[in-house]
Amino acid sequence: MNRPGSLEGLRVLDLSRVLAGPFCAMILADLGAEVIKVESPDGDDSRHFGPWYNGESAYYRLFNRSKYGVTMDLKDAAERERLLALVRRSDVVIENFRPGVMDRLGLSAESLMAENPRLVIVSISGFGQAGPLQKAPAYDLIAQAMSGLMSITGWPDGQATRIGISIGDVIPGLYGAIAALAAINERHNTGMGQHIDVAMLDSLISVLESVGMRALHGEEPVACGNDHAMSTPFSTYQTGRGPIAIAIAGDRLFPRLTEALNRPEWLVDERFREQTRRNEFPVEFRAALEEALSPFTDDEAIELLSAHHVPVSKVQTVNEALTSEHSEYRGTVATESDGFKTLASPLRLTGSVPPSPAPTLGQHNDQIGTWLEGPVRTGRP
Repeated sequence: MNRPGSLEGLRVLDLSRVLAGPFCAMILADLGAEVIKVESPDGDDSRHFGPWYNGESAYYRLFNRSKYGVTMDLKDAAERERLLALVRRSDVVIENFRPGVMDRLGLSAESLMAENPRLVIVSISGFGQAGPLQKAPAYDLIAQAMSGLMSITGWPDGQATRIGISIGDVIPGLYGAIAALAAINERHNTGMGQHIDVAMLDSLISVLESVGMRALHGEEPVACGNDHAMSTPFSTYQTGRGPIAIAIAGDRLFPRLTEALNRPEWLVDERFREQTRRNEFPVEFRAALEEALSPFTDDEAIELLSAHHVPVSKVQTVNEALTSEHSEYRGTVATESDGFKTLASPLRLTGSVPPSPAPTLGQHNDQIGTWLEGPVRTGRP
């Protein structure tokens, strides 16, 4: 059905590059915002990242789908003036330069909002627009290391381990999109935009959840492999052929496990009968559980436990996850008009829009004049 996008009428200037900022802008594009990606004449660095599809970066295409693409040399005064003309006709600017770079270009948040007081500016940086580390360079690995996240990822007594995706970029990208929409709603009441300061490090610390609470209240959290520090069994366990994941939080589901594996003695064993006690004997319970699972293959164990409504799963590869029957049903992989396969948005609104190919470098330069003919968006409602 040809419905308008959820964010139809919202114009976003995406001045960002590589990941956190483009991902933030991609979310808005997925919801129907008109997103204009502004690149240098050399293009976003991520255009040079593999893998490749028909000579184009699949990485770049993922994070820049459904956007318009123009090039501007922001070191050139005339090009900056064209950008400012677009700023006056836009609702949101997203940038992830190191703090101070926009100022040196003559494009500080203050100057942009002087051009358009209704403008919402989302600045995503490693450590924020102010603070002792304001100018320090940051990448996902640095943010993960500094946040404490790596110290609790991996195996006991092993090396601190990076999470396998660039979560240090993804989380602030999500926060940036949420903040932009909140600021737009706030603008309905005040008539004014604002400058939003999102930091990678702040964002990762904010999602430490139970680990952060334990640290704030007297514990020193450490890595515990696939185990959960507050729930047992909640990990991967070996069957007679291959590992499976079992997740039981609390005591309500535990009897289902004992019934499935015919281990009623666990319900009276003082070490195992309650979760708080199982947490004190994780090694012993693992041994008992894996002994009970040993007669079964991974597939047999999953079938058995699923029949008793125990949360259980195979440990899938990425390819298995992307091609599973359930993923295919849910549409977690989308195909764009030229056959390019990409990761679909999980947002299923009536105003979500199907992805379209990311722009080639400068593809829409000839449309800038048309955009500049539109009305400015600087007045109060």
